[in-house]
Amino acid sequence: MSKQELRALADRLLVQDVLAVDRCIAFVLADTRGLWHGRARAMVCRRLKHCPLGRSQRTQLLSSILLRLQTGAFAEQFKDQLRLARHLDRQRTLAAAERALTSSRPYVQRYAQWTVAVCQSPAPSIAVSVPRASPT
Repeated sequence: MSKQELRALADRLLVQDVLAVDRCIAFVLADTRGLWHGRARAMVCRRLKHCPLGRSQRTQLLSSILLRLQTGAFAEQFKDQLRLARHLDRQRTLAAAERALTSSRPYVQRYAQWTVAVCQSPAPSIAVSVPRASPT
């Protein structure tokens, strides 16, 4: 898929298009290595957090992302995939990251350390802006 096609597909997630959700999940699972695919995968993962996913979809995504962490088979912007994994199942993600800390690959250890820190921190809260009273 081209950059334009990937961007258009990811944009369909903004309206929670069911077919786009399925295609985007297939794209993340496929782990293709084309031009701009890493960035598109990151964008898709950021947007999938806001889409309703079925149990099997959640399980497939989580298993795929955690396997990539364990094996070191990941490319640019992998942290967005790890954030999605944390969103899907914080405990499984934390357990996988703790196992990856013992990897012989230093870059896997770095991502595992980052993931452990992210999983152990409190979930981000949504800031609400309260208008100030105007001085009278």
